[in-house]
Amino acid sequence: MMMMKPKWALVPVLALAVGVGAMFGAGGHGSKPVYAVDNPSVAQKSTITVAGTGKIDAAPDVAYLNVAVEARAATAKEAQSKNAAQFAGLTKLLYDTYKTAAKDVKTTGFSVQPEYEYNSKDGTSKIKGYLAVHNIQVTTRNLDGIGKLLDDLSASGANRVDGVQFDTEKQDQYELQALDKAMANAKAKADTLAKAAGKQVKEVTAITQNDANSGPIFYNKNEMSAAASDAAAPASTAIQAGEITISTDITVVYEMQ
Repeated sequence: MMMMKPKWALVPVLALAVGVGAMFGAGGHGSKPVYAVDNPSVAQKSTITVAGTGKIDAAPDVAYLNVAVEARAATAKEAQSKNAAQFAGLTKLLYDTYKTAAKDVKTTGFSVQPEYEYNSKDGTSKIKGYLAVHNIQVTTRNLDGIGKLLDDLSASGANRVDGVQFDTEKQDQYELQALDKAMANAKAKADTLAKAAGKQVKEVTAITQNDANSGPIFYNKNEMSAAASDAAAPASTAIQAGEITISTDITVVYEMQ
């Protein structure tokens, strides 16, 4: 006699089948499930990256005068001694007459070297004497008196003028002003680009300062000679300070909405 299984035994199997069908859904076998994530931080932000430039033109407030004392003699010792005597006159002028601070007078080089005389007939050369050179840099903040100072230095023993460099001692102050301009420049660019994209700038997410430069004005000895020859009063050296430029570049990332 054949035994029948109870009908209640089919219920778990049917429930399992319904569960499997719900997992695969209408997409068929192999389709990947999609999950809804309720987390705003996962959504990618809309950003815009722009470069900003700021520039400040300012009058220089300091100048660096590069001069040298040269002395020639038959021996190295004599050349050095002669140079020292000339240099003493130069330092006396700076410290006694101009009241220059010791920190504003700096030796930038000193050398005693032989000078040679070449014989074109036999191709030989021999020492004809020695040259002693003492290079110094003088810092002055009296820019209107640079011409007279150069003339006085030449008269007191400085027989070589290598040039004058104008700069500023307010570099940090001017750089901050340039940064303000750079940020304003970056914001204007970001607003224009965001408007063209149908959006608005929301907030800054990142800032990078790329570079900061100052452009000191340098007159070499050839330019100074030309300026002196063109001056109305040829007896006095005339140097024009002009302006220096402090600039900085930044990169700013803005969030848009």
